[in-house]
Amino acid sequence: MASKRVITPEHIDKVITRNLKRLRKPGVLTVRPGFEIRKHQLTGKQAIVATVNLKTKSLPRNELLPAMINNIPVDVREGTAHQRLRAHDAAAAALSLAFGRPEQKEPVWPLEREMPSGHLLNDPQSSTQQQLATTRQQRPMLTQALQAHSAKNQIPYVAAPNTPLTPFTTTATITAHVSPDAALKTLTQFLQGTQHTLVIGMYDFTSGPILGIFESVLTGGKTLQMVLDNPPPNHTRNQTDTQTVQELEAAMGGRARIVRALAGDDVFADAIMFTTSYHIKVIVRDGSAVWISSGNLNNSNQPDLAHPPATEDRDWHVIIEDAQLSKVFTAYLDQDFKSASQHQAAPPAALASAVADAHAKAAAEANPAPAAVAAAKGGKLVPAQVFPNVQVKITPLLTPDTVGPQKNGQYLTNIISLINGAKHKLYIQLQYIEASSGTGDDFDKLLRAIRERVAAGVEVRLIESQQFGEKWAEKMKSQGVDLTANIFLQPDVHNKGFVVDSSTVVVSSQNFSPAGVQTNRDAGVIIESAPIAQYFEKVFLADLKTRAKPFDPNAPALKVKPAGGSTPHSKKKGPAKPKVKAHAVGRR
Repeated sequence: MASKRVITPEHIDKVITRNLKRLRKPGVLTVRPGFEIRKHQLTGKQAIVATVNLKTKSLPRNELLPAMINNIPVDVREGTAHQRLRAHDAAAAALSLAFGRPEQKEPVWPLEREMPSGHLLNDPQSSTQQQLATTRQQRPMLTQALQAHSAKNQIPYVAAPNTPLTPFTTTATITAHVSPDAALKTLTQFLQGTQHTLVIGMYDFTSGPILGIFESVLTGGKTLQMVLDNPPPNHTRNQTDTQTVQELEAAMGGRARIVRALAGDDVFADAIMFTTSYHIKVIVRDGSAVWISSGNLNNSNQPDLAHPPATEDRDWHVIIEDAQLSKVFTAYLDQDFKSASQHQAAPPAALASAVADAHAKAAAEANPAPAAVAAAKGGKLVPAQVFPNVQVKITPLLTPDTVGPQKNGQYLTNIISLINGAKHKLYIQLQYIEASSGTGDDFDKLLRAIRERVAAGVEVRLIESQQFGEKWAEKMKSQGVDLTANIFLQPDVHNKGFVVDSSTVVVSSQNFSPAGVQTNRDAGVIIESAPIAQYFEKVFLADLKTRAKPFDPNAPALKVKPAGGSTPHSKKKGPAKPKVKAHAVGRR
């Protein structure tokens, strides 16, 4: 019997180049080899992927793309904001990515062709590259802005002196809570307990309600120290990060000490210590309690449920009342502040304007936020749960810190060890998982560790954001470690959390990308406590059941074990379960 012919991306590209006339329809932005996705699910078929400016069913017959060419399906997808902008302003698109949010990064498809020319996107003869060349001549400030990142002085990372990131056992009061359900209410109570000072490392602070809480709480002699990044404006913002800084400084005077981060996406510093972003979300209160989160101080991550924003994200948070952990994070935040203070620089007005203009253009091309999808399920809210005086083992996690004589990444070392130790269940919920290189680098090893748990029979469930995870899930089907059979997609996920064997939980800010797990400033904790882990596990399982769906509908079904329940491999009775109910999550 003749063997089935393997269709390669190169073969599909040849079909594309021979049929450019059939693909050259109004509104088509790019065409490339890829995999067919229907209703946000992978069919498993290789396809010609065509991105269009606007997907509609009301086109004239002569403007429709063919459903199939040479027995290869044509998968028509609506373009992203970046793809739309790139089609008519390639320089602004490139600049918005250079100073953009991590989730806005796009996979690179080597055989992607622009339309209508049919040239590869990186071909010097393509309209995209010619636009860039013309821009360099006609708009020199935009060119300077594009070069600003590489022109910055790359300086070595400085860790907190004499502060090892070692695990320790302690007795602490821990408050577990999630967004959108109980985030803002619990954070408000935490901030209102401030007696002396707040020490903060934060990526984004654009919530008006939270800014108001800061101003009402930080009165008298109370002080604020903060290192803050400068990402593109969040679409649910009340003000920009710059306006937040200005208002806090005006309200507090010298009691507010705020510097901008040494990150590649921040125009307010003249050096880079963190490759892309200062992506941390940590608040230390009075040197005795720490708020650690996957979510920023913005309206989508900490939504006001009485006045819900366009998007309410799923995020996990913990408040840990422990002096030892507070001391560790304070030491690192103090060092970040000291390092950044030496490299503050107001950007040239033209540079700041060029970056702001690029972000505005990209935002104008964005699709409307799918708020109706996030709210559709309704249901009760999951309350915060306080675990008083619980004995736990805690491991602080920081990137880009290293451990051991080989200078291995501290986050990767601990997380890979945690993954390798999963015996029965490994639940991970992330905004996205970038495709790995497949070359055996450190990020590849991280994804390979997950794949090995799958092969070992561990129940592995990966929930990603539908908005940002899907593009990378398709990419990993053609490159690197393929985890698509275990991926579920859910609207509005911003979380970066794990639950392992109903006994250990990770709450952190690290996205699964090479920069997120290695070179950005990110933070988190591993908490070894069955009751706390099971609180988050119930939320995860509720999301899996009511809001997520498998990316690959043909993947083998896995039996989901209940939170904290016994497994076929264990005869011992599980630890006591916290009295917390798991509900479908939605707006009130």
